[in-house]
This record gives sequence, structure tokens and C-alpha cells, in this order.
Amino acid sequence: MANKMETDSNGIPIKGPYPEKPPVAVLYTVFNSILSALFGTLAYFAIVRGNEAADVKLEIIAKHDLGYLYLAAIILKLGQFAMGINCGEARKHSKVHPPDQHVYKVKGAEGSKLGYVLMEYEGEHGKFNRAQRAVQNYNETFPQTALYVMLGGFVYPKEVMVLVAIFSLSRVMSAIGYTKSTEGRMGGFIFSNCTVVIMEALVAITAYRTLRM
Repeated sequence: MANKMETDSNGIPIKGPYPEKPPVAVLYTVFNSILSALFGTLAYFAIVRGNEAADVKLEIIAKHDLGYLYLAAIILKLGQFAMGINCGEARKHSKVHPPDQHVYKVKGAEGSKLGYVLMEYEGEHGKFNRAQRAVQNYNETFPQTALYVMLGGFVYPKEVMVLVAIFSLSRVMSAIGYTKSTEGRMGGFIFSNCTVVIMEALVAITAYRTLRM
């Protein structure tokens, strides 16, 4: 069941979803840097190092200058990351919590007397709103994840298949947890993101190695 939160007279939460310090840009950068370093190292030693079958494919990529496509995928992610920081900073100041993605205002002569319009958190309607948001969470990350699957899967098909299976299961778990409560999404959500970071590392390592050949 969703936890009730204290709000002001307009329905906006008193306390936002982010801590006052550090800034969102620092928080996101530090967290993602730690994940990238940790799971990038894991990807290299568990999948990349000594993989002779993959080395043959790396030569094909290098021969046709396709390493730039792998680099392009990482550049796309950096742009997405920057926009995420921008959105996070705006959310911090608005104090609006997930699953809300927008704040609506009633227009018209009587609108100024009413509070802002946000999602219903309680009961069956609250469960539906969170379940729907879980689907949108998946849809928002699907294009980038699919790109990593195709690029990384060309070089490391079996390993990527396993990662995708774990990713999908984790997202289903996250969706079920999110339906029950906002906090319930986090376990599966974080675990699924770790698998994406590993695939991202495979793409980045492929770009680095093939552009040096």
C-alpha cells in the first residue's frame, strides 16, 4: 500500500524525493561512475578477457570502421544522462515524487481556488497508476537497451542473452513491486539497471578496442 505523505495546501509534498545536498548532477554522476567502474570491470574480466570468438568479430568491426557506431551508442547515452540530470534537478525543486510525472492545474475563473492535480496514490486506482508507470519506465529505457543488445550481442551473443533474461525478470519484479508501493519498485529496478550497465560496458569496450586496431 502506498505511504501517505504530508502536503501543502495545493497538494504538493512538503518534502521532495531528493536530499538537499549534494546537487543532483553530483549525485547522479558519482552513483553512475561507481556502477560503471564496478560492472565495467566485471564485464571485462568475466566476458571480454580471453574471449577468442569475440576477438574474431572485433576484427570485422574494426575492418569496416564500425567501432564508430559503438561509440555513437555511448554518446547517445551521455545525452540521455544529461537530460536525466536536468529532469532530476527540476523534480527536486518541484518536490513532486514518483509516480507523478506532471503537475496539472485547473484553469478557469474557479481554478485558482483549487489545488494542483496529481495522481491518485491510494486504493485500486493508485495501484493502476503505479503499474502503468512501471510500463512507461520500461518503455523509456527500451530503445537504449535494445541498441546495446544488438551491438553488444553481435560480439557477445550468449552473454548478452543471459543479461537480457535477467533484465526482463528484474523488470517484471520491479513492476509487481511498484504496483504495491512506490518503494517496492527499487529492488528489481536497480538490479535490471546493473545488467544494462554491463551491456553498456561491453559496447564501450568494443568501441575502444576496435577504434585502436
